[in-house]
Amino acid sequence: MCMTRVGRVLSVSGNRAQVLFFGQDSPRDIDVSMVKIKKNSYVEVFADSALKKLTSKEAQRRKQLWIEVWGKD
Repeated sequence: MCMTRVGRVLSVSGNRAQVLFFGQDSPRDIDVSMVKIKKNSYVEVFADSALKKLTSKEAQRRKQLWIEVWGKD
């Protein structure tokens, strides 16, 4: 099963960003060339590429769903 992940952008440098995903302790380096983002944005990611920017409200809704499915924050 393929799933997208949601995380908060910690920093942006060119077409790359450090993103902290829900349920993880350390950030990942993500390609953000397809979306226009800035620090503290929320993004939906698949295969280490950001697909779209999310509103804070949508990101929090997805975080709640993540907790329901996986049982952790």
